[in-house]
Amino acid sequence: PELVRALSKKMTPPLVTLLSAEPEIQYVVMRNINLIVQKQPQILQGEIRMFVCKYNDPLYVKLEKISVMVQLATEKTVDQILSEFREYASEVDIECVRRSVRAIGQCAIKLSRATERCVDALLELIRTKVSYV
Repeated sequence: PELVRALSKKMTPPLVTLLSAEPEIQYVVMRNINLIVQKQPQILQGEIRMFVCKYNDPLYVKLEKISVMVQLATEKTVDQILSEFREYASEVDIECVRRSVRAIGQCAIKLSRATERCVDALLELIRTKVSYV
């Protein structure tokens, strides 16, 4: 645990810096972050805002960010993450919308205490009557 904490402190600042680089570099960084959080999610658990999608992020970067946010979701962060996913579900890109809806479902499965909030978010999206939600 102490080693993980030490690594986290050293890794986070360079990753944040690289996430503001060109999209291709962002994608490579996101793929590596994805691998890291599969094994050690606690390393970046407090850094959810670092993975918020920007309006000008290319689709392939957005999809990676959504995937990482699902992996980092905890009882503490699920409301913030659900808020982001609801916003992404109103995007023009159909694939981003679909992935966001799927991510809400994955959060519901992962976090049993947040299931009701996730289902409410999905019902809210269904009420928008957008055909591809």
